Amino acid sequence: MTVACPESPPSTAAESRRREPPPCARRFVVDTSRSVVGYQGVPRARTLSPVGRAGPDGGRGGSAEGEALLTLVKPTFVRCTCEELASGELDWLDAGTTVLEIIQFAEGGSDGSALDLAVLQATRSKGYKLAFDARLLDKAYAAFVPLASYLILDMGVMELDRAAAVARAVHAHAKAVTFATQVRTAAEFDFLARAGVKLYEGLWFTQPPATPDRSVQLGYASLVDLMNMVTREAEVGEIEDLLKRAPTLSFKLLRYLNSAGFGRHVEITSFRHAVLTVGMKRLLRWTALLIAGTPTANIAPAVGTLATVRGRMMELLVAEALSPEDADLAFVTGILSMLDALLGMALPDALALVTVPKSVADAILRGEGPYARYLAIAKACETGDEAPVDILSSRYGISATHMMVTHLDALAWTEQW
Repeated sequence: MTVACPESPPSTAAESRRREPPPCARRFVVDTSRSVVGYQGVPRARTLSPVGRAGPDGGRGGSAEGEALLTLVKPTFVRCTCEELASGELDWLDAGTTVLEIIQFAEGGSDGSALDLAVLQATRSKGYKLAFDARLLDKAYAAFVPLASYLILDMGVMELDRAAAVARAVHAHAKAVTFATQVRTAAEFDFLARAGVKLYEGLWFTQPPATPDRSVQLGYASLVDLMNMVTREAEVGEIEDLLKRAPTLSFKLLRYLNSAGFGRHVEITSFRHAVLTVGMKRLLRWTALLIAGTPTANIAPAVGTLATVRGRMMELLVAEALSPEDADLAFVTGILSMLDALLGMALPDALALVTVPKSVADAILRGEGPYARYLAIAKACETGDEAPVDILSSRYGISATHMMVTHLDALAWTEQW
């Protein structure tokens, strides 16, 4: 989602508050291939004051959530009412990357007034896409059906058979894309996919299978070997021999090292060159990123995306409090904390395959050490649930808004890969 900057400063304090983007967590939206294609905004119940966000080197900037939004390109579903649309409260949202999820239906209901056809038609004319829940299929709302780009199936309240039937009805009689939220298991996903549902929200894809998939582990063998070599600072020639036997791995590693995220203006032409430029310890984070960015055929691509976001968020938070080396290890911790989902096996068994510093293992397996609090914060922000975020905010003295802004930064950074 992007934010259109106002042409001139707001003239009043009220106008300034109106233009501030509300604190909002974001959950992944994935498609049938389980790749991340967008986000679902999860607004907080209270208004919190935006804070400065951490820069790539851990410095504090003066920008808040609105500035971070400038670099997000995937669409975000944002819940709203017709009253908010009519008042212009959401005019700062970019129509190209925003889907407005309309949450009110019944006159005098808890969500406010009834749907306002004129307001929604005007909103559509501005280029916004609209999403409704299954109540849109009631006869009373027939006039609104042509306005719907998405129809949301809330699996937190709908039975599976009912959701599938609704999806089939939508596909037969409307042009809306069906979007199932709160999907909890692979079985639910498979069932809904057969019914034609196109989009999904939920973290079911992060659960490793009950029986480890040997083919997945074999697919990661070279990556695990590379990480272990980098961790123990093996001879450069030994690592180069491994990369020669895995040319695709070598290509990806060099592409990552030459990316904008590497932060240098010199092209890295070989692994030996990389070691001479930044050192073996620094390369550990890029090896971890390579693991997250190379899912096998049986693993959801969203797993690697989530691992990268988690690692980046931890890196940004740790950079504000600890050393640059700690920030690198925090990045590694975040990615390897999802090694069970990446390798399709239990986390202790997966982590036993790689050699990592004790501080990394302590955070992942025991919730201890200098990185444990940041791992807990990253996990809480992924769920979008308010209660755990507030508990951790109080416990560690980091504002909930700052957590969410940093999470947004991590999402934007990850979208570049």
